[in-house]
Amino acid sequence: MRRSTRLATSARISPSVPSKVTKSYVSPASSDKKQSRQSKTRPTRKPPPDSSLKKESDQRVYGDQDSKPEGDGRLAEQKWQSWKSTATSSPFPDFPSPTPADCEETYSVLNQRHRAAVEEEFSDPNTPETIPFVLDAMMVALLSQATSWSNAKRAMNSMKATYGSVFAYDAIMAGGKQKLEAALRPGGLHVRKSTLIYSMLQQVRERHGKWDLDYLFEASDEEAMKELLSYKGIGPKCAFVVMSWCLKRNPFTVDTHVFRIAGLWGWVPAKATREKAQAHLDATVPKKLKFDLHFLLIAHGRECPACRGGSKGGVVCEARKEIRARLSAREESSPSSDKQKVW
Repeated sequence: MRRSTRLATSARISPSVPSKVTKSYVSPASSDKKQSRQSKTRPTRKPPPDSSLKKESDQRVYGDQDSKPEGDGRLAEQKWQSWKSTATSSPFPDFPSPTPADCEETYSVLNQRHRAAVEEEFSDPNTPETIPFVLDAMMVALLSQATSWSNAKRAMNSMKATYGSVFAYDAIMAGGKQKLEAALRPGGLHVRKSTLIYSMLQQVRERHGKWDLDYLFEASDEEAMKELLSYKGIGPKCAFVVMSWCLKRNPFTVDTHVFRIAGLWGWVPAKATREKAQAHLDATVPKKLKFDLHFLLIAHGRECPACRGGSKGGVVCEARKEIRARLSAREESSPSSDKQKVW
């Protein structure tokens, strides 16, 4: 898959947030979805062994809206209803942080400190600028779930050696779960992930009769999220990965690093779950900063002695110190009615 650096250019950042990134990135506006997809060449996708399966791409996930889903369907419905309840607003409407000013100053400081690290990440040929097909993006989201990107790449390289491609779905299903488990072993969590991937592919085959979910490019955000959340192992974080990298809907994705920093910096309530934190930050982080701030926070969470996982108390985060100073200076220069508490 072809990729290029995806940090923002001045076209995506307002004049109040100076961009110092030199490499270009095409904004993921919804009006560009069709053009983006048409520029890709679709690989041949063989039909699954059972060609009699009914194709249901244009049907709702649960069919009759009056019927009650059972088993896995009930879990999928619970995930959907949980996400839907805060899909367009924060679950913490009275929580004051982060403000647009918080996000802008954080972007400016972290961009200066971690821009090179993020650009290096995207210079890796295994890190895609985009994933052109929905099912492929779901596969990558599951492989990168609950682990580092380096471990995910080990699993993907092993799958290439085993099947010829990470996305060789017929070969994966024909080889069985044990073979998939062995292929995923180098990346860790191979038992759990083989189960999730195999189950997901079974669901796709049973519902649609083909390895193709690209009709979601034409679906609304709610329709796309409902379909994505209906699959085993796909929660809001994985769904947002697909929505961002593939469908170009530009949500704010909260991974382990972002969740940890949001808690340390007081951007979410202390008892917020990751799902609630993602809903809150997706509603409060300015759209123009979502993609870039996500990756800058990840880089900061990996490198900062005070903010990375397992850090000991007493270490000062120099970036946070600088952000606070910038916010204080901004507050002093603002009319008294516009002044806000600096976190």
